[in-house]
Amino acid sequence: MAGEYFIALDTGGTKCDAVLFDGRGHILEHTRTTGGGPMDIGLKAAADNTVRVLKQLGEKIPDRKPAASIYCSIAGNDYYPGQLDACIRPQVEAGILKVWDDGECIITATLGRKDGGGMIAGTGASLFIRSGKVYKHIGGWGYLLDSTGSGYTMGQAALHAIVREADGRGEKTLLTEIIGKEMGRNPADNLPAVYAGGRTYIASFAHCVFEGRRLGDPVSCRIFDWTVDRLAEFTFAAVPYFESEFPVALNGGIFGAFPELAESLKEKAAPQARLIPAEVPPVYGAATEALWNLGIPETEYFKQTFMKEYG
Repeated sequence: MAGEYFIALDTGGTKCDAVLFDGRGHILEHTRTTGGGPMDIGLKAAADNTVRVLKQLGEKIPDRKPAASIYCSIAGNDYYPGQLDACIRPQVEAGILKVWDDGECIITATLGRKDGGGMIAGTGASLFIRSGKVYKHIGGWGYLLDSTGSGYTMGQAALHAIVREADGRGEKTLLTEIIGKEMGRNPADNLPAVYAGGRTYIASFAHCVFEGRRLGDPVSCRIFDWTVDRLAEFTFAAVPYFESEFPVALNGGIFGAFPELAESLKEKAAPQARLIPAEVPPVYGAATEALWNLGIPETEYFKQTFMKEYG
């Protein structure tokens, strides 16, 4: 392990988080750029972004030797089996390269090698489960079909309520004022910006729902409750894959910023699901997966060092 270097990359709907590190957990380089999996920006763009980041980090390796192991966690990879790998592998030199969906690293980051689930609530939302030889993705069928429980659907519901109020079809809501302050104008008069910004722009207003709820806005309260119900559905769908209680790590920007979401989810989730707020980012799970590619176990020293330098 001495003298070997590793790269871990985690790409979601909004950002790409990537690190170059050694086997003791020391981080040589950390980069965070705009993200987007193949369902968001297309297969070629997602592959090109990944290759660019990997090469940038690779240039920082002492003596420019290839990374011993690279683990790429890319949202949406499940739906393009082998295609991202085929685009990335010929352009990147590494001892071992694994291109996977983002579910495994979400589970691994908190649970290590244990079976259980990993729920993500960020720009998108879904639940991944690992049980014996079973690995399954529940929800997260892309924002056109199913992104319920996500920052995108929260922001979309908020904007939906605002335009209904503007028409006189819906009740008054504080969301018009809250989001209007961020936009600098009434959201109902700012449709070009909404459509130009797309999914990530709409998801950026999810936090306004939490603000509205704290202020007692009935519309915001209903959006919040609806979001919790949708996330709870994931856990009930996972029950048949486990014989008894199972842990579920909660990760993603929404869970991280708004602990009240996890608290409410605990009340509505399947009784068998033991929810555990994640204390480390998904890219840490990708880092430990990069080690395991070479049969190197994660140690407490590695974890403490990595997280201290990750910041």
